[in-house]
Amino acid sequence: MVLFFLLMLSVNVTFAQRDSVAKATQVLQDQSLSIERRIKSAAAIIDRAITHPESVNDAYSWYIRGFIYKDWYKNLDAQNKKSQIRVNAVDYLKKALEMFKADTSSSAKEYSDVVRKTIKWLGSTFYNDAGASLDPVNYPLAIEYYEKYNECMLLAEPGYNPKAREVEFKNALATVYEKIFRSDIKIQSQFFGMTEGLYKQVIALDTNNWAGNYNLAMLYYNYGVDLINNMSVTADIIVIENIQEDSKVLFKKALPYALKALEIKPDKREVLVCLQGIYFSLYEFDKSDEYKAKIALLDKDK
Repeated sequence: MVLFFLLMLSVNVTFAQRDSVAKATQVLQDQSLSIERRIKSAAAIIDRAITHPESVNDAYSWYIRGFIYKDWYKNLDAQNKKSQIRVNAVDYLKKALEMFKADTSSSAKEYSDVVRKTIKWLGSTFYNDAGASLDPVNYPLAIEYYEKYNECMLLAEPGYNPKAREVEFKNALATVYEKIFRSDIKIQSQFFGMTEGLYKQVIALDTNNWAGNYNLAMLYYNYGVDLINNMSVTADIIVIENIQEDSKVLFKKALPYALKALEIKPDKREVLVCLQGIYFSLYEFDKSDEYKAKIALLDKDK
């Protein structure tokens, strides 16, 4: 008799937890309530329900929780780039997706499809915020948001290839690093290597990426010019020779990337100007004049 009572109690608690999940869904859909009240009330209900063993191990409960938090972010917290609600929504949906994998039913597949679409949408918001944060102050957040976007896309599309987006993001981040470096090439010298590294990563991902090749060439060339322009006329002759040699090394580094950029886009005026300057700085005046003539011809044809 005691065993029967305990079994019945367990069943009743199980149904109570399922009722709580259903109640959260009903509250979320209750149009008689304000959108803020129904979302936050639904979240409070599902947060309590999910602590029970029957719910914590139930994919559908996590699916509902993730969906509620997605609605919370979308309707009440979308302007908050640092939204923990959004992060929670992704985490809950990720957990649901993992659990649905063990379920071979057609309903589990349908729920999984909805989860992936929702995660993809959340991922797009991280990507937008990453782009909006690409500046000399907020770039660490941009990196964080981009990584979260990448995580979402890999969950949403198992065959997703991040290459194109990675090239785009790293090119953009490199321009931010370069801006910081050029704001003070002595104080911010560490950003030279960081910029250089990112452009090289871009080129490793896509050898024919024009922006990566051209911008790396300009990074080297401009730094070489800066070293010469900032050289003190009263400096010791050995110091001057060392600076000139360092600049020459930078100009030589710039050359292959500028030539590659020209190969990719032969009619880009800025590349011709870059090559004219590199060859002039290397005292190869005939080649410098050759590119100067190409620039003049290009300008004439416009």
